[in-house]
Amino acid sequence: MCTSVPTIGVIVQTVNLSFAYIKSRYDYLVHYKKLVENHKNKVEILGLRRDAVQQLVDAARRRGEEMTGEVQGWLKQVDAIEAVAKRLDHGVTENKRCFKCCPDLCSRYSLGKEAKKKMVDVDGVLTRGNFTHVSNPHPPPSIESLPAGEFEAFESTESVMEQVIKALKYERINIIGVYGMGGVGKTTLVEQVGKKAKIEKWCDEVVKVTVSHKQDFKKIQSELAEKLGMQLTEENVEVRAGRLLDRLKQEKKILIILDDLWDRLDLTQVGIPSAGNHEGCQIIMTTRNEDVCSKSKMNCQKIIKVKELSPQDSWNLFKEKAGVDETDEVAKDVAKECKGLPLAIVTVARALNGKDSDAWENARRELRASCPKNIDNVYKDLYSCLELSYNYIEGEEAKSCFLFCCLFPEDYDIEVRHLMRYLVGEMVFENVSNLKDAWHLTQTLVKKLKNSCLLLNGDKEGHVKMHDVVRDVAIWIASRLEHGSLVKAGVDLEEWPEKLEQCKWLSLMRSTIRVLPEQPICPHLQTLLLQQNNGYLKEIPNNFFQQMTELLVLDLSWTAISSLPPSLPCSSNLRTLCLDGCWYLNNISPLKELVNLEILRLQDTAIEELPIEIGDFANLKLLDLTGTSRLKRVPPNVISKLHKLEELYMSDSFSMWEVRGSSGGDGSNASFDEVASLSRLTVLYIDVADSKCISLDFSGPWKNLTKFGICVSDDKAYAGDLGNYMDIKIMSYPICKWVKVLVGRSEHIVLKGVCTNITHLLVLDDEVRGFNNLKSLELGNCHEMEPIAFPPIALGRLQRLKIWGMDKLEEVFDYEEGIIEKSHAIIPTPPLSTLEEIELKFLPKLRSLWKGVMPPTGTFHNLKKLTVWFCDSLTCLFSPVLAQNLQQLEELDIVGCSKMEKIISDEEMMISASKEEQELGVVNKEHLLLPLLKAIKLLKLPKLWSLCNNRGGGGGGSHVSLDFPSLESIEVYDCFNLKRLPLGSQSAPKLERIKGAEAWFEGLEWEDEGIKSRLQPLFHPMRW
Repeated sequence: MCTSVPTIGVIVQTVNLSFAYIKSRYDYLVHYKKLVENHKNKVEILGLRRDAVQQLVDAARRRGEEMTGEVQGWLKQVDAIEAVAKRLDHGVTENKRCFKCCPDLCSRYSLGKEAKKKMVDVDGVLTRGNFTHVSNPHPPPSIESLPAGEFEAFESTESVMEQVIKALKYERINIIGVYGMGGVGKTTLVEQVGKKAKIEKWCDEVVKVTVSHKQDFKKIQSELAEKLGMQLTEENVEVRAGRLLDRLKQEKKILIILDDLWDRLDLTQVGIPSAGNHEGCQIIMTTRNEDVCSKSKMNCQKIIKVKELSPQDSWNLFKEKAGVDETDEVAKDVAKECKGLPLAIVTVARALNGKDSDAWENARRELRASCPKNIDNVYKDLYSCLELSYNYIEGEEAKSCFLFCCLFPEDYDIEVRHLMRYLVGEMVFENVSNLKDAWHLTQTLVKKLKNSCLLLNGDKEGHVKMHDVVRDVAIWIASRLEHGSLVKAGVDLEEWPEKLEQCKWLSLMRSTIRVLPEQPICPHLQTLLLQQNNGYLKEIPNNFFQQMTELLVLDLSWTAISSLPPSLPCSSNLRTLCLDGCWYLNNISPLKELVNLEILRLQDTAIEELPIEIGDFANLKLLDLTGTSRLKRVPPNVISKLHKLEELYMSDSFSMWEVRGSSGGDGSNASFDEVASLSRLTVLYIDVADSKCISLDFSGPWKNLTKFGICVSDDKAYAGDLGNYMDIKIMSYPICKWVKVLVGRSEHIVLKGVCTNITHLLVLDDEVRGFNNLKSLELGNCHEMEPIAFPPIALGRLQRLKIWGMDKLEEVFDYEEGIIEKSHAIIPTPPLSTLEEIELKFLPKLRSLWKGVMPPTGTFHNLKKLTVWFCDSLTCLFSPVLAQNLQQLEELDIVGCSKMEKIISDEEMMISASKEEQELGVVNKEHLLLPLLKAIKLLKLPKLWSLCNNRGGGGGGSHVSLDFPSLESIEVYDCFNLKRLPLGSQSAPKLERIKGAEAWFEGLEWEDEGIKSRLQPLFHPMRW
């Protein structure tokens, strides 16, 4: 009997296990629908979590950041789980039956079993979905991120690459010289070498800089520094060189590519280390002249020539770019005439792509017969090839645009808008009667030329460049035309050139000419560019323009002239006249007779009065008086006569516009309604001193304006980049409809005043349905303005908000349910996700930043800086929900808020999160991560006792865990009730300093004395 007891126990245990096993199998079979349904519900919760994560990922991508590998893997797992859920749900729906009469028990059992098993996977993935961050900032562009351009891995190019790579791997070689004719592909090849070196980690860093014909040490230094992630603010070249040298020495192994050398470059003066003081620094340089690689110049230890492509490689490249097949014999002949030069091959192939057989036959004939004069040997082939590309440019307008670009110096960033103004003056455009259409046509022409590889993108947006070889060819082409051109721009020409009797275009930009001839004979001259001779050209002889009767375009900008010569009216056909930056120019009386002018630029000149005769310029379309701060008088009835005026620029210029009918004016100046009468205006930048002007109800051109900047104030605040802006100082005058129309279309708004009548400017209605373009908003000294809270839905693109001196403001943002349906604003999701800076100062009744329903996830996600000064009714800044969104916050600056108790409110004060958001972990009540916060400043906050606290008072209570992985400094002064800092042993690893009163720091309470020991050396007493 004794031995039977254990046996019975074993039997019972076995029965229980068997029962559990049988029950689970029974459940798989009988309750398979419930198991699949439970699995489906859990997967739906996972899908919500995935959607929240995806929103963060999408926002990060818009900022140019990279998604982490962990998040990428997690999203793939979610996709796989959802696929399983669909399959299981489909299996239940099918309701399989075997023999068409009995249930498919095997299928049901499998569905139930798999649903139960996969539930564990769902739980695991759901748990891992609480990410502290989903992306990393994208690193600065490096050489491996450069586009491949026209590089092709042909046999001939690969052999040269192998030579360069072999030389790089040989440590005793410090400088490698790569030379070859222009257009042969040197730059593209060495860029590929640089990419390979970086990707395969032969070098820690690879940087490339273009040296060019005229060596500019500061430019070279700045370009190197920028690509190394540093800034050089010093002016002295030697000091800059020293700093750059120290930075380059920090890299254990670095490759520097010096592109387009024309002569010896003093590496020491630039700051590039030699082999003697940094063995890990290697240099690859490219040049057209083998002599530059010699010992007497750059002393290259290895010199490698880049030759033309082989016939087969040339044909393969030509076929790809021209879109022809292997059997096209005419195309083969054309490709042979390109002489293996990659630039010529690509340019000619693209020019002929899609052309008919007659065009191809004509191309073959011209290439075979061409023989350019005065061009030696191989250069003839390149020039004739590129001339063919010019010949195949469709339209004379595009050809003129291309040739005009060669008038600028080598490597010059050509502003497309300035180019358009020259072309208008040259009367290049046919059937174009206004500047708006001319601008669109210029952009089309530029795009066409870029697509044909005849123009390149410039260094700045809205600019283009010419490849130096293409520019040389364009100069050669222009010189061969009837009444050709002479281009000596940027070559430091000291004397006026001779034999200009047949010259049509003359460019002497960036010369050092001090003396001009008394009366040059230039009867056919149409364009004369003398700009940027500042410091040299101070006077123009009286009879200088006597024999320039055909002149259409004249640019004297940035010269030191003080007056215009009396012979200027001889150029009575002049269409475009540019005098920008002539600081000493105050006598422009000879302009009076230039009645055919269409574009007149007087920016930053010293004129004091606008000549009354300008009112007779019936064809004037553009008048630029920007920066003419000495301009004190604009005579009445001058501006109003300019009926064809489309663009008027008068920022930082005359502002004393009179108000017609006002008793204050003496009638000596023009009135503001003259400007409003210009019905063709599309661009207007103007300052107005008298705020009465905004009370005048003009019909005006306001709805036609595409670009505008209007400052109605005696203390201008906005100084931007000519984006659309309104800067208004309100007094006691009513505001008319046209003001509100422009406010609703502005990118930048500054409103200052002491009355109540600006409130309606910021209210959505039929006139203003949303500030769809608004990037910055500033409100100041609006003491009597009625309380208004801005609907975030109407500020969808806002980047900067500044509010100060508004006595009645209680809330900043009002997020009401249903307001989206009331607004036609175009906004990103969520609202205010583009906002980067908020500044709130001197708002005595401000109680909260946010009013209404809980802000959506992602609100304030891009906020980088928050400044709050002297807001005496504010007790806290954020709810935990809102604080969770501050993933980009870098600076927090709070000063003088006498009632501030906490930075982040108690849980009881926060707006409740939805059940779904709590389940997804969008709101984490126990942990708050501010990953990029670098600086916290808390000054004169006498009631502040906590940065973040769940409950309790004084210095006690249960604190929310705060994590500041990027925090560098904390500054606290006159906050003696603040007894605890939310810092743990690992919460701020980069903290460098804590500043505050010594007594305050000594009185702080710590959960762990080890924390105090770690922070004590970082404390710096602050005394006021």
